[in-house]
Amino acid sequence: MNNILSIDYGERYLGVAVRTEKTTIPIPVTVLDSKKNNILNDIEKYIDTYNISMIVIGYPIGLNNSENRMTNLVNNFINDLNILNIEVHKIDERLSSKLFKNSSSDRIDDLSALEILESYIAQHE
Repeated sequence: MNNILSIDYGERYLGVAVRTEKTTIPIPVTVLDSKKNNILNDIEKYIDTYNISMIVIGYPIGLNNSENRMTNLVNNFINDLNILNIEVHKIDERLSSKLFKNSSSDRIDDLSALEILESYIAQHE
């Protein structure tokens, strides 16, 4: 079983979830604010803390299977992740953030990351 870190990438906020051998089920970890955090440093800390061997990132594809502006931003972010020397897998995230209703100002990006991770596990394990 791989220890996996999942990311729901947004222009400002990134949701993070993990699944490890110890937890065996995916858990939401945090929401990172790119204006307040050094995202790559924080991700590297989570990789070390949870002994992560793989990253799964939500990949935004339009409903008509076309790439869009967010797809390009995620591709750039994946290129940035390459400095961490860790395997990165993209998973279609269409509609994943729509699964959670949020009537308050609380960020739920970590729950979207959790959904992305659960989708990856269902498809690959």
